[in-house]
This record gives sequence, structure tokens and C-alpha cells, in this order.
Amino acid sequence: MDEAAVLSSSKNTPCGETAIMKSMQLLTGGLVLLILTTFPALASGMGDGSYTMSFTGGAAPQGALVSVSFSFTHDAPTGVQGFSFGVCHDDSVLTHEPAGPSSTFDYVADWAPAVEQLKEGGPPDFFQQNEESGGWTVGCVICFTSCDVLAGGTYEFGTSTYRLNGPVGTITSVGLCNTLGSPPVTSVAVVQGGSMMMESVDGSIEILEQPPILFQFTAPEKRVNYDPADGDSSFTAVLTITEDSSNPTYPTSTQGFSMSISTDTTYVTPTGANVTGAVQSLNPAFAQAQLTPDGWTMGVVYAFQLPVYLEFPGETDAIELSGSTVPSALIGDDVGLTIPLHWESLGIPPIHNVVTVNNGSLTPLLADGHLELNPQAIKDYKRGDSNGDGIVNVADAIWSLQEIFNGGTPGTCFDSKNSNGDTLYDIGDPIFLIAYIFSGGSPPPNPGPVDCGNDGEPQLCEIYDAC
Repeated sequence: MDEAAVLSSSKNTPCGETAIMKSMQLLTGGLVLLILTTFPALASGMGDGSYTMSFTGGAAPQGALVSVSFSFTHDAPTGVQGFSFGVCHDDSVLTHEPAGPSSTFDYVADWAPAVEQLKEGGPPDFFQQNEESGGWTVGCVICFTSCDVLAGGTYEFGTSTYRLNGPVGTITSVGLCNTLGSPPVTSVAVVQGGSMMMESVDGSIEILEQPPILFQFTAPEKRVNYDPADGDSSFTAVLTITEDSSNPTYPTSTQGFSMSISTDTTYVTPTGANVTGAVQSLNPAFAQAQLTPDGWTMGVVYAFQLPVYLEFPGETDAIELSGSTVPSALIGDDVGLTIPLHWESLGIPPIHNVVTVNNGSLTPLLADGHLELNPQAIKDYKRGDSNGDGIVNVADAIWSLQEIFNGGTPGTCFDSKNSNGDTLYDIGDPIFLIAYIFSGGSPPPNPGPVDCGNDGEPQLCEIYDAC
């Protein structure tokens, strides 16, 4: 916009003069900074002292992030009026990750309060940041009218973040440079209208080998109630997978896994193993269980051709084991015992406990569990749990309706299906349950829908494994 245009747009407004002054200040500030940073020799020697930008270093595994803090030190008696500098890195081994969107103050770096409050406790009049190939630049004029300066001292300026993408063992640096931008931005401090070259204390960064990526397989502590009169019972137990959140690639994409776990088969017999939870939802291309004389094994591959991955950022259900007690070992036993669920390689050839990542096998941490074989002539259950999954919800009402009217799979514990406790299993039970869940109706009677328990004799409950 030319001068006539500026005057024309401003003369009829009460703030016209102020608008003109601000426009001129912006133009002047930008031009002064451009001249001083592009041609520092024109004003060099107009101030004394030292001007140093110091960068911290660090070391981290390949693929991880490193935060580099930088501070500015100067001893100019009259203070610094502004500055510009470029920060270079080797983009073949480092990638600069901006602190925020380009529209925000914290763009190329997370700026410290010393920078955010440069002008009388507020932001500077001019502050330009640019992301460049191989680094970033910044230019600053604290106050167009020299109303404030940065007094001598050492100031934390900010923190920039880099991802380490280079080869393991690489040692590189981050520091000031004068080669970024067009025209190139020179690293100077502005003192009494003159530009003083900054010195750089570069930060050294080393790229380390990735530590092992850690996962954990966890077996549960499961109570299995059996009747001492016949020693007969069945059970299910869910095995879980969890990734360590400190992994540099967390959450890590896995391609599959295998599990192998033993127990004391003197007292229980493995009967099956199936994928469950998120693994089941993925519908893996291969999920094969093997039952051995000592326990269960399971191999899972999500896909053979297309890239299909699964993450385990929290403890995630993976495999559901099923088994039954050995009646001859428990009949007449009124005391009970605890037997292990112990992770170990089973089968011929042996199936190992591993997680597959990047086509390689990682050995997880292994947390054993146990089965508590508990003599109980009267089974514990949750009233209203028609499908026997241990949770009373709308799925149980649907299960009952399907069983009663559509020939659905029958539940194995009459007492848990008898939601209203009237000793009849009919349409009244799912209606009672729906009223409880959705309309504030009375809860199912003793033992209730939340805690495991029983209602004494007589009992009609053949199998209930959720307690």
C-alpha cells in the first residue's frame, strides 16, 4: 500500500494517526531487523561484550525424542534491543518437531517466559519464526520505540524437540548457524542499533541402540469351586497382554504372538483355548490351540499378506483358557488346594512365549497366576447373569429372550437365570432384569447381581464359572 492509500484510509478515522504510526513502526522494525541480520558488518563494533547462545545435549534410543534447551547470555551495559538467529541440525539424522501450530507463539520452540514477556511483561513488538529445511529461524524486535531492552544476564530462552532418525551410534549437534532462509538469517543481538555476532555453544546428541521392547503376559488368580461330593467342576481363565508404556515405540504395533502355560494336570484337565477380547475382534488369519499333557498353547497370526497390527497399550484380554477338574483327585476333598498357572514352553516342537514385532520375536515378561480349587457344595453365582460371563447387563436379558423364545443356547445355571427369584424361568425374568437395568427397578434378590454368593439349598446350578 502506498503512502496516499494509507492516508486515504486513515484520515477520516479518529485513530487514523495511530494507524499510520503503527504501520510505519511495523515496516521500520522489519526493515531494521532485515538490514541488521543480512548485513551485520554495517553496524558491528557499535557495542561491546559477549553474546552466547548455549544448547543442551542428550542421548536417546533411535526413534525417540530429545528435548534441547537453549539459553542466551550477554553483558551489554545498554541491553539488547532485539535479536535474530538460526538453529541448524543435520536433517539426515534428526527431525525437528515444532512445539505447536505456526499460528501460535510456541511454534518452532516452546518459548520460556523470558521471551514471552520480553516487552514490559508482555510479548515483543515483532517476533517472526520460520521452519526451514535443516533448522529453524527467529527474528525479534523487543520494542519499536526502544521502550524496553533485555538487560545483561543469562536467560532460559526455550526448548526445541528433535526425533532421532539416524543410525545407531551417530553423534550430531544442534546449534547456531547463518545459512537458513532466503536471504539467510544471521545470528546476532541488536545493541544500540548495531548487530553483534552471537557465539554458539552447540549441544551434542547421540543416537543409542533401542532398548528391548517390553511386553508382559499375565495369568489370572482364579477361584474354581467344586463339589466335594463328586469333585466335578469346570472353569475358564483369561490370559492378558500389556505393553510397557516406557517403550520408545509405545504403543507398538504387533503382528501376532504365541502363549504357552502349564498347570498341575493331576487336578485339572485342559479342555480348550480361544482368542478373546480385542484379539478375537481382529478375526486373526491364524489362531491355533494345542492341548498338551501339562497345559495349553496358542499361536496367533493376525494376517499373512495384508499388514494387520494390534497394539496393547493397556492390559488387554487375549486368550481364554478352559478346563475341568479331575473328579477322582478331588472327590471327598473338603480342604481344597492351589495349583499354578505357570508360563513355560510346552509341546513338540516347543511353543514359546513371544510377541512378534517387525517380523522378529520378543520375549515378554511373564507373570504367573494360579487356580484356587475351592470345595463348595453350593455354587456361588450372580443372580441375573444368564449368560454366565460374570457381568449382569442387557446381554443377559437378550440371552434369556433368545433361550426362552428362539431356541437359543441354554444357560447352565438356573439360579443365575432366575432374575426375579420366583423359582420359575420365564418371560418375567428378562422383563424384571430390563426394569432393573434401565428403569430403576428392584435389583435381583440374594445373592444379587454384583457380588458372588448363593441362596443356600436347594440349588439348581449345574455350571457357573464366573465366580
